[in-house]
Amino acid sequence: MHDVSSLLLEAVANSAEAGAGHISLQVRFREGEIEARIEDDGYGSVVSNPFREGITTKGEGRGRGLHIIRERTGGRCRLTRGEGITVLEFSAEDDGSFDRLDEALLPLFNLDKSITVTIEKGGRAFTVSRALLTERDAVPDRAAGIRRFRSLLKALEKGETNG
Repeated sequence: MHDVSSLLLEAVANSAEAGAGHISLQVRFREGEIEARIEDDGYGSVVSNPFREGITTKGEGRGRGLHIIRERTGGRCRLTRGEGITVLEFSAEDDGSFDRLDEALLPLFNLDKSITVTIEKGGRAFTVSRALLTERDAVPDRAAGIRRFRSLLKALEKGETNG
């Protein structure tokens, strides 16, 4: 079994390493599946078969991230680039790694300050951004912020708009 949250972390790290100024992540839960879409404005081009191990635009000794995603999703992934935007999409079996949303998202917000995450789950959709975290004093960069981050995510999951 694979850990879908670690695949998302790998994808976001890949975007950050490509110099993205903004990363947008959409995660949808549908009938035992998780569908992910990661958009970024980083540099780079889509090379022939970007999912092959060792293929990279970032230098020698790299090129494992997209390969890992392809491998762990059984090939249910694609990468496109156009108009300065790179889009990575993949789907995987819902392995429960998002049962605790705060634990799944915390590493993403600690990795990249420009990330915006939209979650569609159980008929609800909500977006979490650095601006929202700052507004709610829930930036997870210290213990109190992590507590507020967790509380905010639980409230948003329940559909409470005030968090």
